[in-house]
Amino acid sequence: MTLQTRPPQTAPRAVVPFLPESAPFTPEQRSWLNGFFAGVFSSDVGATSLSPAESAALLAGAGPAGEEDDGAPWHDAALPLDERMALAEGKPLPRRMMAAMAQQDCGQCGYLCESYSKAIADGTETKLNLCAPGGKETLRMLKQLTAEMDGTPATASVAVAAPPSAPLSAPLLAPLGTRENPGEVVFLGRSRLNKAGSEKETWHVEFDLAGSGIEYRVGDSFGLFPVNDPALVDAVLAALHAPADFPINEKTLHDVLAREVCLGAAPDALFHLISYITGGARKAKAKALAAGEDPDGDAATLDVLAALEKFPGIRPDPEAVIECLEPLQPRLYSISSSPL
Repeated sequence: MTLQTRPPQTAPRAVVPFLPESAPFTPEQRSWLNGFFAGVFSSDVGATSLSPAESAALLAGAGPAGEEDDGAPWHDAALPLDERMALAEGKPLPRRMMAAMAQQDCGQCGYLCESYSKAIADGTETKLNLCAPGGKETLRMLKQLTAEMDGTPATASVAVAAPPSAPLSAPLLAPLGTRENPGEVVFLGRSRLNKAGSEKETWHVEFDLAGSGIEYRVGDSFGLFPVNDPALVDAVLAALHAPADFPINEKTLHDVLAREVCLGAAPDALFHLISYITGGARKAKAKALAAGEDPDGDAATLDVLAALEKFPGIRPDPEAVIECLEPLQPRLYSISSSPL
């Protein structure tokens, strides 16, 4: 016969409600109610107030505002950014981040607009430049919104330091076949599926995953990392007045420009750099471009090469320029629902 004994009873930890900023009250009302709850519940023996992080986790998704129940009226690709942000005003941070996206749910970032914004808000995604259709406009707004987190993800927990004697673990490598750790596969061939004269081209493309270590699962997307046009790379090198073999972190400047950084739309950081090494009217123009303004009416056409050529004679350090550029991102393609 087995004798079961009841474990010792401990006094339950009392939960003190905490109203989030999304609650439908004025700041004064919310402050009064939080104080009232703290006073009532803390009068009980053993009652312990929740930390802000615990309260946020407890009340995530709660509240009359209902992050998931607001209908996301800004989820309309036809609306300009300022109108989308106006519709999201007063919403929790993840919802305002969602409004900053291009609203196309195109999957180029590896998420949907809503899941990408949540990943940024909870700290699981640190890249703010993945919204390809949103471009620099979305990137600027996301930078403004993440500044509200004061460098701490909204649901981050307090890190506990390891004992001094604990060995330091090596950084974990991302799973093979991800954006951070891509694999190499063999291109087998392609065949056209649409008829001649069709408005769209549709191709059946085959890759051999054997020996790559990559596994296919239904619903996966296939990402291809591009290589920048060699002629464009040479032109950027000429604009920088830098040799192709200039060393950048044990690689050459040519290889980094060709395979690791985006040479498309010039990022704000590049104009900031240019403003530091120029003066007078050129400095003012570079600062205006860095702030998203369009002093000459050509901001939308300025890629990295055009930005450098717009300020002839400058000689920025090549490594500083590389640090200003965005990482080259893969192009994601949806694939058939069954492997061949």
